Amino acid sequence: MADLLSNFEPMSNYSISRRIQFVIQYIHDQHYASKDQILSFLEQKEFYISSRTLERDFEKIKADFGIELSYSKSHRGYFIDKDKSVKVESFFKFLELVTLADVFSDGLQNNHKILEYVIFDDSSQLKGVENLHPILLAIKQERDLEFTHYNFHKDTYKTKLITPIILKEYLNRWYVIGVPKGEEEIRTYGIERITHIKLGELSTLNKERYYHQTQQFENIIGLMYTDQQPEKIQLKVTNLHTKYLESLPLHSSQEIETSEEPGYSLVSYQLIPNYEFSIQILKMSIHAEVLSPIWYRKYIKEEIDKIQLKYQND
Repeated sequence: MADLLSNFEPMSNYSISRRIQFVIQYIHDQHYASKDQILSFLEQKEFYISSRTLERDFEKIKADFGIELSYSKSHRGYFIDKDKSVKVESFFKFLELVTLADVFSDGLQNNHKILEYVIFDDSSQLKGVENLHPILLAIKQERDLEFTHYNFHKDTYKTKLITPIILKEYLNRWYVIGVPKGEEEIRTYGIERITHIKLGELSTLNKERYYHQTQQFENIIGLMYTDQQPEKIQLKVTNLHTKYLESLPLHSSQEIETSEEPGYSLVSYQLIPNYEFSIQILKMSIHAEVLSPIWYRKYIKEEIDKIQLKYQND
């Protein structure tokens, strides 16, 4: 299998063009933007294009990113049609990542001291970022991917050959999810533990057979999914901590309503309560209490009792 990485361009070349970023962001912010308004905005950013070129940009946005820009006759402007678009919120998170990368790239070119003004919470989140390019390329071209993977638990390195299906981000780390050759279940690999990555041959795997497995990630927090069915989990959360949940929801199903008890809110989720979700609840400590279902309330109480036992000898 030939090593094609020598032909790869830098990761920045895989990013969205600055003009495309401006078009999408402007239409998103304005809700209904006319073609003249968009062209005028682009001119302010020193992009001078014709109406026809803008239409080609619309087509490229739809083809490359699944974002449908529709025209509203009543509002006389373009808007992002979420009903016809694919994962709009995920796209804007990706756009934010790309924009941030551009800012750092420009800053480093013009001022090598830019990193002196930035504090990363965890520098390890930067490891493996170079792997995003070949992984995305393999997914887009429906090709196999070969790499060496390090297993934390076993302290071993093994060569893997997989058909990658999706990329997933969790807690500032990226994971490639795919099907190893000869297996029937998807597996998850942290990209910071991947080395010697190579593009393989065109895949013969029928990815549609595995979509029901990848869809399980929509019903959980993090990476550990099971065959359980999602259920409603209701918490009672202090109003102070509710503000943090409003700004950074734990899950897309999160709903918040006022509690009859002063100082609290009711926060509910429709998901599979896995290990990562339980950890998030325990992290909220005295600010959160599981109300239902009863079996899960008992489970969290048992975990709290185990923690308490560790401190009884002091």
